[in-house]
Formats: sequence, structure tokens, C-alpha cells
Amino acid sequence: MRFDIDIYSDNLMLPEEDMKANHVSPQVISRVIRLRDVYNHMLRYPLKKDREYIDYIQAHWQEDGKPLSKRKAYEDLEILHAIVGNLQQCTKEWHRWRFNNMIMEGYAIALRQQDPVAIAKLAQQYGKYNQLDKNDERDNGLSAIPHITFVFDVSVFGFTPIPNAFKRIDELIAYYNGTTLKDIAEDADAIEIANEPDGQKKIPDGNTAAIPE
Repeated sequence: MRFDIDIYSDNLMLPEEDMKANHVSPQVISRVIRLRDVYNHMLRYPLKKDREYIDYIQAHWQEDGKPLSKRKAYEDLEILHAIVGNLQQCTKEWHRWRFNNMIMEGYAIALRQQDPVAIAKLAQQYGKYNQLDKNDERDNGLSAIPHITFVFDVSVFGFTPIPNAFKRIDELIAYYNGTTLKDIAEDADAIEIANEPDGQKKIPDGNTAAIPE
């Protein structure tokens, strides 16, 4: 590149007063102002060809009282392409991001200049463009929920089925509903059950019950 892109990129959105305060050379300031105008024109007409942008530059900008040379017009276009890319190849998302960025840059300038009217207008434009006055669409994600099939066959998960499982469940419910176990510590690992001579098993509080095998 024959010229310093960074200096134009850093100053492209700054007001002239700030550039002068930063000791930017008058030649660079003059070109930045021109680039800004050309860039805004490109944003308004992003589908134009480079040749049309060159014609616009030469028709609207002069140097020493004459139309800007074609060489400098092409340099301007080269600088803008290096900074913002080819607008014809940009997506809408990029344009949305850039528009928001431009609003925020203008908002920062308005804050520095303590311009309440500009601040209010930019804030209104930002809210309107981003539709902040509307509720967000809610995506419940129902389409992402996988189809679930409930089964009672534990072999599907690699377990061996218990014969007569429902009968066994009923027996255990009947047995434990008949006990009167109380005050069992929460951290107890097991309850000791002693065998009685009559074949029944004794519950710790003295009650007895037939425990199904």
C-alpha cells in the first residue's frame, strides 16, 4: 500500500476539531473528510460499480480548482476498500453492525460536546433501529426436544428383568407398610434383623412380620 491506512482508519469517524487537536496533518484531514463523504455515498448506493464511485468522487471533489485526478480518486476507493471492504460482498449483518457502530460513535461525540439534542436523537434512533420497544420473540425450543418412548422392559438398558416384577413390588409394599420402624438414623447403612425360632424375622422394636424371599 502506498499510503498509511491506519491513519485514515483511526480518523475516519472523528470530527475535524478532534483531528486538529490530535495534530493530524491538513492533507490527511482533507482526505478524511472526502473519504467520509464517499463512504456515506457508498452506503447509500452499495450496489454501484467502482467506476461509478470514481465518477462521483471526480464530480463532487476538486483540487486546486480542478476535478480531483482519477489517480487520487482510485486511491480513495482503494483506502475505503481496505478499511471497510467491498460493500457488494458484505452481508446485512455487517451493515447492521456498522450502523450501530456509527450511532455509538456519534453518541460518544455528542456526549463529549454535551449536546443533549443530538444525544436524545441518537438514543431514539438506536432504540428504533434495534426495536427495543418491542418484546423479544420467545423461542420455547419445543422443536429441539427429542422424541421419548417410555418402556417397562429394562432389558433395553442392559438389565436382567425381574420375574413377576409387579407381584414382587406389591409384596414389598405390603411388607413395609406393615412395619412400625421409627427413629432410624438417616445415615444408617443397614438394619440388623435377627431370625426367630419360628421362622419369622424380628423387627428391632419387637414386632415380627413375614418377609417375602
